[in-house]
Amino acid sequence: MAVIFLLAAGGLARALPSPDHPITRSPDRLTGELDAKGLAGRIAREKGNVVLVNFWATWCVPCREEFPEFARLQAAYAGRGLRVIGVSTDLERDRPAVERFLAAQKPGYPNYRRKSAGDPQEFIDSVDTSWGGELPFTVLYARDGRKATVFSGKRSYSEYEREVRRLLDLK
Repeated sequence: MAVIFLLAAGGLARALPSPDHPITRSPDRLTGELDAKGLAGRIAREKGNVVLVNFWATWCVPCREEFPEFARLQAAYAGRGLRVIGVSTDLERDRPAVERFLAAQKPGYPNYRRKSAGDPQEFIDSVDTSWGGELPFTVLYARDGRKATVFSGKRSYSEYEREVRRLLDLK
């Protein structure tokens, strides 16, 4: 009987998703790390939705100030096809600060950390060649996956909302 239980329990453990699976990862914690290729793939998987990607860091005051606005946008427009994705540019050594920030903010959308390996300028250029690395930096992608709007620096909720509504084709 004990052998049957252990076999059944082992089978159940294999059937459950891994801790990094989107079903089990909290959107209020880091979802993982992304390099340029991983970010492109993540955006491509959302084709059919409007995607807002915000690049931020815990040490960036304007980033922290506008961060709650993205949670507000996600809550307001997720049902209409908006997907918000955050990408922390904090270093690996700052991971605890990133986790504390996300736990306090409870964004309700996935946040990744840019992989430390590789050339940071290569990552920046892959996002947008006009991006000089300043933060915050936000990119909106249309439903067809094309880059639609780029925002450099902190913006107001109404500026983001206006562009999101335009891309969602809401009047």
